[in-house]
Amino acid sequence: MNEAIIRGIVEKVFEKAKTQCPVHSKNALSNYISDATALSSKTLERLYDKYIDRKGTARNQSEHTINELCHYLNFDSYTDYIQKNGRKKENANGERNWKRIAVVSLILGVGLILVLRYIKNGGDCMVWKNDHFEKTDCSVSYKEKVVPLNWVRLANFKKVKVDLTTTFFNEDNQNPLLWYHKSSTNKVEFFTAPGLHPVTGNTLKAITPYIVQKYVPLHVFDSNSFTK
Repeated sequence: MNEAIIRGIVEKVFEKAKTQCPVHSKNALSNYISDATALSSKTLERLYDKYIDRKGTARNQSEHTINELCHYLNFDSYTDYIQKNGRKKENANGERNWKRIAVVSLILGVGLILVLRYIKNGGDCMVWKNDHFEKTDCSVSYKEKVVPLNWVRLANFKKVKVDLTTTFFNEDNQNPLLWYHKSSTNKVEFFTAPGLHPVTGNTLKAITPYIVQKYVPLHVFDSNSFTK
């Protein structure tokens, strides 16, 4: 007989006795179960020591003892206990599997609806307009390059004009707050986030003190004039 199953049976026997016996000591419970079965209180105390307290070293239990415990739990025998508890476990597993299937089916169904709606509407994309991205349908034709929608990039990625009053670095850790792109003609553009240039596809570089010193214009009070 399986020791783990026997332990479970003994635990259930004493749990049942606790619901009926007013005193929950080992001796009282053993005497109570003994009166309801053909087992001696000493045998039950040894079972308690081994399987409840897990301190005893009782020998392997006889088939008669285990069957008596199963009778107390309203089963015909140890075999009857195994069969009926096996069916309960199978039913529980079947119910859990059914719930998993239902949840997965629901997720797939909702996902399919969203995908079909996405396809019908042309999907969500964005296009670069002068100095920022704008949200658009993927089916719309533009001269500019249409790319998949990225909400973070849509909200945070912009081309900006700078001067020496611009804050280029984090005051706490001096990490860059702007990124730049220099063309083959030495034209420099500044952006608010890292990534790829929206037109050329080149990787933007983090701003450095050297770039600030060399390429950022010195703004003067006249809005139409700059000194170099």
